[in-house]
Amino acid sequence: MKTINAINGINGIALHYARLPQHPYGTIGRPQDFKVEEGFFEILKTAFDEVFTNCPLGKPNVITCAGILVNKPGHHGLGKAFDLDAIFWDDHTLITNNFIHQKELYLGIESYLRKHFGIVLNYLYPNHADHWHFDTSVNVDYNESSKSETLYLQMVLKYIYGKSIIVDGISGPQTRAATREVFDRLGVSSPITTKVNYLKFLDITGKIAFKLSEEKVSPLQLLENLETVVENLPTENKHGVSQALNSFVMHHDTSTWLNGLDDDHDLESIINDVIT
Repeated sequence: MKTINAINGINGIALHYARLPQHPYGTIGRPQDFKVEEGFFEILKTAFDEVFTNCPLGKPNVITCAGILVNKPGHHGLGKAFDLDAIFWDDHTLITNNFIHQKELYLGIESYLRKHFGIVLNYLYPNHADHWHFDTSVNVDYNESSKSETLYLQMVLKYIYGKSIIVDGISGPQTRAATREVFDRLGVSSPITTKVNYLKFLDITGKIAFKLSEEKVSPLQLLENLETVVENLPTENKHGVSQALNSFVMHHDTSTWLNGLDDDHDLESIINDVIT
């Protein structure tokens, strides 16, 4: 076990803590020492090196961490798990519970994390909206019975590749069909359950998501974000908000304006750039 206050794989990313009562979640917090198992620390350095070498924002200044060695069962109790709250660059911040408004950047980062950690629990996994949890308790691969892995797959199919699917963490015919379509388009061999195919998919998807994150946000994307927020509301609150949103979108003047807008995301060109 060793004590760290930075991830020093690429000249040092400071580790801070930002949870109450000391500092509110979502702020840059304060420097913190964390205890970590040495082998897991080496994996962390390699993973963050790959994430931020590929990320268009480059190496961040600070990562806020909610814990590594924690007095609880599982890999946290061994110092072999990491809870990531937020990432701070000079002029940009990713806060994990802001997924809906930063989907492309979020999923680009997660794609590369999944190349190194067999367990990654994300925004849609129960009780993990405000952080990524990742550990090495299982091997890196894709298992159809894994809720966390299927949630990730469905999220990138919907939010990166534009497939109209239900994101529920259950691998069914709809998810399998969309996966085959995307794999064919990317030139990745099937099935996804073969590790080499899964790793190639993660790498390509990370690159595509990062390129999408660089594009200018359009009013159509902002409307899509709002629709996603409404989708995820508790049932008792959803009906009234949906009615109000639909009334706005279907109003003649609004509809005319929206129909005149172009979606600036040229996914096909981005895919071509990445795979050729």
